[in-house]
Amino acid sequence: LNRTGMFRNADAALPRRIGIAALALQSGRCASLEVAMDPATTSPGSAPDDDPLAAASAACDGAERLFHEYRHVEAEAASRQAAALLVNFAGADAKAVAKARIRACSLLGLALREQGRYDEAAGPFLEAIRLAEVRWGKESAALPALLNNYGVLCKYWGHYDEGEAAYRRALAIVDARHGPDSLQSATLYHNLGGLEHSRRRFAAGEPLARRAWEIRRRHLGDEHLATLMDQVAWAGLLDGLGRQAEAEPIYRRALLVYEQRLGPDHFEVAATLNNLGMARAAQGDREEARILLDRSLAIKTKLLGPGHPGTLLTRRNLAALAPPPPTPPTP
Repeated sequence: LNRTGMFRNADAALPRRIGIAALALQSGRCASLEVAMDPATTSPGSAPDDDPLAAASAACDGAERLFHEYRHVEAEAASRQAAALLVNFAGADAKAVAKARIRACSLLGLALREQGRYDEAAGPFLEAIRLAEVRWGKESAALPALLNNYGVLCKYWGHYDEGEAAYRRALAIVDARHGPDSLQSATLYHNLGGLEHSRRRFAAGEPLARRAWEIRRRHLGDEHLATLMDQVAWAGLLDGLGRQAEAEPIYRRALLVYEQRLGPDHFEVAATLNNLGMARAAQGDREEARILLDRSLAIKTKLLGPGHPGTLLTRRNLAALAPPPPTPPTP
């Protein structure tokens, strides 16, 4: 502040960074709180103050970058800023304004979802869907990605029927536009299989996940990361069916590839460690299972925070492998 109590022009982004710091403090994320006051780490971009559309686009760019860096509290603040800039803004280019509003809502939903704040994430996702329907109609090409985002939320949230309806509506639009074996349909079959896994309906999910993998490998080949992710999702359903001997080599190959291409502390590494650990436990190797789950828990805690549902899942898996307390001697 200068002597008049106004923010200096050189630090005009300070009020926004204070807002990010408040969100980080509320969420108990000290690392995010520490970086929140650093302009180099939180500035989403620059745009003229008299151009809300350009400023909102810059804020969305920043939110997207922060989201991919697992800085979800800061991504939330940047996407809220983008949405606020567009409130009651008409602009000359109605299509561009609609796209910007949809993008801001989607990014806000993603940031909230990845913090485990599922009740709050539903509103922005549904608003993005509504805006796309109003602007382009109920069969528009913009809808499948938005419906997919909402379907993933519903899976995490436990609203399985609603999630399945979103996925199947998206799949109908994609199939009508691109045929039944497009890359977009592979993503939706992947997620339908994951939904059945969450329902513990492994036999129903296995052919869906296998179809996703088969479509993707035809388009991208066996060495593409997206193909491997589909194969790992299929392996999770094989695992659920008790076919750990088939699932385990897929997990082990994926773990090596993820560590080499994504780095040893990536979320996909953590997820695969968790799955491989549980497969080893099911086959009676509790010692290796604990080692794998310990490493998964450390990565998830670092990336997601200790209270995130994904972190808590691995913590519960690890606790289930703890040796039982010794039986007290009979008097």
